[in-house]
Amino acid sequence: MFGSVNEEGQIMGRPLARELCGGFLCFEEFSSLTDAAKKEHSMDMKNQLLTSLDSGRVMKGLRGGWVNYNTRYTVWAGTQPSRFELESGLDRRFFIIEIEMNDEREALYKKAQNKQANMTAEQRIVLAEKVMKMRKWFIERMTEAMLSPPPNIKFDVSFEAWVSQPQVRSFEADLFRRVAIGYWMMQETYKPNTELVITVNDELRTILDDSLLMRRNVMDADVELIKTTFWNRDLPKSALVKEISKMVTMGDYQGAKRWIEENLVGRLWYEEMTPKTGRRGRKGVVCRIGTPGEDGREAEVVWYGS
Repeated sequence: MFGSVNEEGQIMGRPLARELCGGFLCFEEFSSLTDAAKKEHSMDMKNQLLTSLDSGRVMKGLRGGWVNYNTRYTVWAGTQPSRFELESGLDRRFFIIEIEMNDEREALYKKAQNKQANMTAEQRIVLAEKVMKMRKWFIERMTEAMLSPPPNIKFDVSFEAWVSQPQVRSFEADLFRRVAIGYWMMQETYKPNTELVITVNDELRTILDDSLLMRRNVMDADVELIKTTFWNRDLPKSALVKEISKMVTMGDYQGAKRWIEENLVGRLWYEEMTPKTGRRGRKGVVCRIGTPGEDGREAEVVWYGS
C-alpha cells in the first residue's frame, strides 16, 4: 500500500499510494484493508492512510531507511463487488462531485465515446501533448511553491463571509479553505515569498457555490432519509444510533454517533430528551424526530433546549 525499503534505503516495488498519485484507489472489500491494519506487521496502516489522504504525504520510518514521498490519491471503498460507497468520515477530506445521469447526458456521453473511439493518430498525439504540457506546468508550479512558499496566508473578509454561511458545516470549512488556497496558488503568475491573500472573486465564488451545492445534495440525502423514516417518532438514542449505523455509516457504530452530532443536533425537528426522575430503570436519552408537543408526549419527559 505505502511501500518498503531495501538494504540500500531505496523504495521497493510500486507502492499503490505513489503509483496511483492523482487517481482513484478503489476497494471492493474495504474490510480487507481494515483487517490487515489490525495485524502486527501493519499496525501503522490506519495512521498512514489518514495522513496521506489528509496531507498528501507518506512518511514511514523503517530499519533500512525512510519511505518518504508526496501523493494525491482518492480512496473509494465498498463492502461488496461493484458497490462503492464513501467510508464514514472520508467526506471530511473529499469534495463530493454529483453526476446525475439523465437521458440527455447519457446521449452526450455516448456521443463523446464514439468520437473518442474514432480519433485519428494525429488527434491523439495533440491531446497527449496537451496532457504532458499541463502536467509539466503543474510540477513546475508545485516545485516553485515548495522552494519559495508564501510566508503567510491571509483570508480576507470576503472569504470569511462566504464560509460563515449557515449552509457550510463547521467541519467543511477547512475543505473550502484548501480549495480557495489552491485556486490562488494555481493562477498564471506566482509571486514567491509573498503573503498569499485569499479573496473571493466571481470565478472562485462560482466554484465554491457549486461545490457547496453538490455536498448538500449528496450529504443531505441521508438526513432526509432518516427524517422521513422516523418522522414523529420517539426512539431511544441507542436504537437510533443502531439504525443510522445500518442505513448510513455502513455498520460503523461510533461513526453513527458522530453523524448524529454533525447532521441532526441543532435542527428544529430533532430534539433529545431524558425521562423524568422517579421512573424505574435506567434513564436513557430518547430522541424525537418531528414536531415537539403535537400529542402531549413532552408531559412525560424533560426536553433538552426546550
